[in-house]
Amino acid sequence: MTTSSKMSSLPECFDYDSDKLRAELTSHGFAPGPITVTTKKVYLKKLYQLKRHAPVVAINPVVQKKVFSLELEKTLRDPKWTLDLASFKSLEEVVTKDFAKPEPSRKWREGINKTSFTYLLLDPRISDNLPCRSDLLEPKDVWKIFLSSIFYVGKGKRSRPYSHLYEAVGLWRQGKLDSDSKKLKTILDIWRDDLGVVCLHIFQNTIPVEAYTREAAMISALKLENLTNMKAGEFYGTASTWTQKQKKLLGVLLLYKAKDIFLSEGERQLYPQDIK
Repeated sequence: MTTSSKMSSLPECFDYDSDKLRAELTSHGFAPGPITVTTKKVYLKKLYQLKRHAPVVAINPVVQKKVFSLELEKTLRDPKWTLDLASFKSLEEVVTKDFAKPEPSRKWREGINKTSFTYLLLDPRISDNLPCRSDLLEPKDVWKIFLSSIFYVGKGKRSRPYSHLYEAVGLWRQGKLDSDSKKLKTILDIWRDDLGVVCLHIFQNTIPVEAYTREAAMISALKLENLTNMKAGEFYGTASTWTQKQKKLLGVLLLYKAKDIFLSEGERQLYPQDIK
């Protein structure tokens, strides 16, 4: 395949319904004819080309106004920060080693079975299928959009992978579309907009205290005020003795890894009917 054909090929995830496709083409200054089953792919390719060559890609206002921790904000200002990840990785290595072989005789919160994971809840109204359009954006904008789309950081366990959505779906099935809980309200609002919540499971097969530590680090980096979490997380092991800066730097690395997982796996949305 030639370079030009690669550039013009249409990603499988790049899709719009006919009305949205027409609106998008029009907003880019192109007036489409009838959009039918036979012409839709042609117009999708045209839109993709227009987006690739657009001088500026609009950024959601929500993305623009969020301000994260100093450590995380520095990565948004300096695109070369990823060239030196050694100091970040050394922090994660400490956490990993701390909990790799937990001493059974010690009392560990929720035990030592490696069935826990950390998860992020993302708002698709902000991410807007980021994995599919990431090549149309500057890397710093991809990073900022990903961070801004996160509205909750949590710890889960394998036996109940969607326990964090059960309460919301219970309200939904009762016809209750509002809640005093910011987390539940955000989930319900997403469903009400006919979209699904994006639930990204990361850092799996850990004991509970490691999952809690990773959760706490990411909350610290993002800042609690940018999330719907009720409280900051808890650190365990060596990480509990670290400075606030070290804790946030760990969070930065974990979020960066989560971003790469998200871009690789794609945006998979969970609707009320998916929660059993």
